[in-house]
Amino acid sequence: MAREWKAADKLKNRGTWVGECQERKRTMHRKTHFDNVPMKPQRVYEEMNKVFGCDTCYVSTIGLSQIAGAHFLHVYKARNWINCGQASQLGWTIPAALGVRAATRNGRSSRCPATTISSS
Repeated sequence: MAREWKAADKLKNRGTWVGECQERKRTMHRKTHFDNVPMKPQRVYEEMNKVFGCDTCYVSTIGLSQIAGAHFLHVYKARNWINCGQASQLGWTIPAALGVRAATRNGRSSRCPATTISSS
């Protein structure tokens, strides 16, 4: 259907909307710099973003770590956010992280040279 609409010039131009979304993504970051003691989770993710490089692969599973990680961690490359994609996958994180490391070490994948485990 999309091909037909495109051929008939019936698709709306979304270029302006895409530009607005990109500007919001660039400028409207969530606050992470809190000086509270004990340290707030947002600050932990801020520090993780500073320490771990652009090649870091994050493996996360359920609960708040999955939600907060998706909101606060900076992931720069495809396949560098490995997530179980659903709730109740206890025990999934460690084997997934080991799988990522094994794939990297054997040369089958260069997508995740460093793995950080974040679990609830």
